[in-house]
Amino acid sequence: MSAPTSFPCGSKSARGSMNGVDRLSSLSDDLLHHVMSFLPMPEVVRTSLLSPRWRNLWYSTPFIRIDSQDFVDKRKLENFGDCLLLLHDRTTSLDEARISAHCVNDTKCSVWIRHAIMHKVRLLHISGSLSLDRTAIFPSRHLKTIRLQSVMLKHGLFRPLNYDCPVLEHLELEWCGFCDHEEVSSRSLKVLHISDCHLTSGLLICARNLTHLSILDTEIGGIVTSDLSCLVTALISLIPKYFHHKYTVVDHHLHLLDGLSHATTLELLAPLHEVRMGSFLFLTPMMKHAQCC
Repeated sequence: MSAPTSFPCGSKSARGSMNGVDRLSSLSDDLLHHVMSFLPMPEVVRTSLLSPRWRNLWYSTPFIRIDSQDFVDKRKLENFGDCLLLLHDRTTSLDEARISAHCVNDTKCSVWIRHAIMHKVRLLHISGSLSLDRTAIFPSRHLKTIRLQSVMLKHGLFRPLNYDCPVLEHLELEWCGFCDHEEVSSRSLKVLHISDCHLTSGLLICARNLTHLSILDTEIGGIVTSDLSCLVTALISLIPKYFHHKYTVVDHHLHLLDGLSHATTLELLAPLHEVRMGSFLFLTPMMKHAQCC
């Protein structure tokens, strides 16, 4: 990767002191990587110009971040992302990879995701106006946390998450859309957070080792829970518009609550001032916050 011809820091500050003694470069690689973690990724690459000590440090950072906000030109962003993943030291496991690709096509982003997974990434954070399917996920025995934001989840994406990521424990979905009926049944999953999502079809949650579940401000009519025997806490926040159809929405909510009976702490939040649903106990003020024994 070709590096910029200048580094933003002044020469004295880059040397680590005013008297020209380079104390910063004497730190261990781990500490220097920690310092780098506070910089945008293009600035991390530019550190290679500081001195021979820094020349190859960015190759082995335990993190990778590709952010479209760091680039005005889409082509430069794509070239940067390609080179970053291609040149990164394959013997170094990634603690995290963050890809914010609002102007990159789905195929390119899927390639980046697979490369990050092949680098044994533990935390994967993807955001952008993207549509991802099962081809974006590469089998991994290292991936523990996935966060998806503003992503359209196409048919089949959850299958590799359920069967090809045996240590996946934490899954967050925010502002995402579901095109088809999907199933979350990962046996390793412990935490599932769904927020501000839109479901055009249905979602079955039957992750038997799940301990924490939150579904917030999401179009929840199509969500069914089942076999959540290890569930400890559940937080469900219902959207006001679902109470405009009092007869059609009841069964949907009951299916959502089917698998929550094992939770020791259950919190249900709803716009009770709009409710006209007879004697259904789970929508009364007594159940706005429920502690189950």
